[in-house]
Amino acid sequence: MRRLVEAARARGGRLPAGAEVSQLFGSSSVDRMLAAVFEMAVGDAELRAGGRALADDLAIGEGFRTMAVGAVVGIPAAHDLAALRQEVDVAVRSGAARVRLKIEPGWELEPVRAVRADHPDLVLQVDANGSFKAGTEDVAVLSRLAEFDVLCIEQPLPPADLVAHAQLARLLPVPICLDESLTTPRRVTDALRNGSCAMACLKPARLGGVRATRAAHAACAAAGVPAFVGGFFEAGLGRAANLVLAARLGQDATGLVSDLGDPADYLAVDPCGYPRVVAGWVTVPSAPGVGNRPEDPVLEELGAQRRWFPATYT
Repeated sequence: MRRLVEAARARGGRLPAGAEVSQLFGSSSVDRMLAAVFEMAVGDAELRAGGRALADDLAIGEGFRTMAVGAVVGIPAAHDLAALRQEVDVAVRSGAARVRLKIEPGWELEPVRAVRADHPDLVLQVDANGSFKAGTEDVAVLSRLAEFDVLCIEQPLPPADLVAHAQLARLLPVPICLDESLTTPRRVTDALRNGSCAMACLKPARLGGVRATRAAHAACAAAGVPAFVGGFFEAGLGRAANLVLAARLGQDATGLVSDLGDPADYLAVDPCGYPRVVAGWVTVPSAPGVGNRPEDPVLEELGAQRRWFPATYT
C-alpha cells in the first residue's frame, strides 16, 4: 500500500493507471504477488468508474464467454486410496473437464492407476510440486506414468533448476509442465529457451497480475507451448480475474483447461462470491469491474480495514 500511496502522491493525488501498477514492484515473490493484488484493485476501480467489465477490457469474444472447469485433487490423509477415488468421482460427476492429481514419492503409480481404472477417458494430469529428484530411481518411476496416459507431469523437480528440468524432459516419455518455476515473465522465457517444459501453468498471483500473465502466455504461444491458468487459493474476486484471463488466453491460443472452480470449495467465507459452476462450465463475469463487489457486512465481520485517498481516472 505504501508504494501505491507514494505513487499517487507523486501524481498529485491521482492513482497510477492499472497498466502502470506492476511497474511499482520488483521481481521477488512477495513483490510479484503485491503487484497482482494492487493491479487488480486499481483496475477494478477503473473499470467500475467506466462502467466496463474486465471481459470488455480484454475483448473476450462470444465463443469464450463460458469456460470449462478443471479440478485439483490433493493427497488424502494417510494416503487413503478410497478417499481419493471418491473425491475424483465427485469432481467427474460435477463435470470437471480434467483432473490434476497431486503426487509425491511413494504416492504416484498406485493412485494414478486407480483413477485411470475408474475413469478411462478422463483428462488426467499429475502435479508433483517439486517433490522428486533427477536420480535414476525417480526417473524410472515417473516414466511409468506414461502407462496411464497422463497428459503431463507438473513440476517434478524443485523450481529453481530449469536446466535439470530440461535434462529430465529428454528422458521422460511424459511431457513436463512447469508451475512453481515460472515466477516472472522473464523466468517463463528462460524456461522456454532451455526446453524445460512442454506445457505451462501460469498463475497471475505469482507472475505479477493480468498483464504479466498475458506477456508470459505470449511467449508460450510463440514457442508452441500450451498453457493454462492455475489457481492460487484466491477468493472470489481474484478467481474471477483468473476466469476472465483464462478466456483471453484461450482466445489468443489453443490451451489447456484451467483451474476455475468455485473458491467456496476451500474457503469458509468469501466476501465476493463467484459465478455458479454448472455441469463443469462457468460464465465469465459481465458486470462492471473485475468481479463481484465485496459484501460490506462480511468485510466488517472479518475485521477488514479501509484507507481512502482521492483518485481520478481519465
